[in-house]
Amino acid sequence: MSLRRPLWQRALAVTAAVVLALWVGAGVWVKLHEPDLVFLAQMSKTREVGALPEGAQRVSVPSRSGMQLAGVILAAAPARDSGYWVLHLHGNSVSAFSVWELRHLQQLSAWGVSVLALDYRGFGQSPGEASEQNLLDDSQDAWAYLRDRGVPANRIIIWGHSLGSGPATWLATQQSDAAALVVFGGFTSVPDAGSDDFPWLPVHTLATIQLNSRERLPQVKVPVVIAHSPSDRRIRYRHGQQLFAAANEPKRFLSVVPTRDDKLGGHVDALYDNLTLLEQPLRELLGSPITQTVVAVTP
Repeated sequence: MSLRRPLWQRALAVTAAVVLALWVGAGVWVKLHEPDLVFLAQMSKTREVGALPEGAQRVSVPSRSGMQLAGVILAAAPARDSGYWVLHLHGNSVSAFSVWELRHLQQLSAWGVSVLALDYRGFGQSPGEASEQNLLDDSQDAWAYLRDRGVPANRIIIWGHSLGSGPATWLATQQSDAAALVVFGGFTSVPDAGSDDFPWLPVHTLATIQLNSRERLPQVKVPVVIAHSPSDRRIRYRHGQQLFAAANEPKRFLSVVPTRDDKLGGHVDALYDNLTLLEQPLRELLGSPITQTVVAVTP
């Protein structure tokens, strides 16, 4: 009697071995390329650089690494200056100097806040390499830069967009005197977001980069606004809902329906195109309207 397995069983075994090898190979590739997959820093250097808006100033933000980070300051429109500043931590694959990021800064300025935006190390026009720790350190250095210019802590709104939600949330755990934390299009953690993109891989096991805002939000003691587009095609809406659930009171959630197509379901532009929606939540959280008190800063 032949002990040789039927052809279909041998074919199935070969197929399973090939699939397993491909699965393991894909996991190894993801592990080896994790920083490049998470931090699309090289892509940020290819973005079209825009002309600085009128009144904008290019600045160098000293980094604890000894490097100078490239940043942009844009004062609030004089007729609407609230006296608040936004420390703007931008999303992935972009630069503070790219065309649409400069448009976001202009929208914030016209709304009534002054803005400092910077490129993290390795992004856009800043030297160095991107890493989780570097993003956190760079956000702290940007905070110190504003404080050194004379901006009071309680007039600084920490603002994290997409990737920037990670360092923004961490920074808010360190700066309990900040005015507020605003998170737009944020993720609960890098492994959670990665699992959405690669559901067939054990991303939570493979990932070393965390940026776990859901775990950090309970440590945030400043008012929190979580904003998310329900049609977001980059970071799913449930991430925003889970971040809101993790945050302490006082907090507000904004479901921001995009008013134009930014190709990612509102992930890029929805909140910036609808900044007036923030006025009431911030008025309630800050205990006063965004006032016309102007804060002088060192030139």
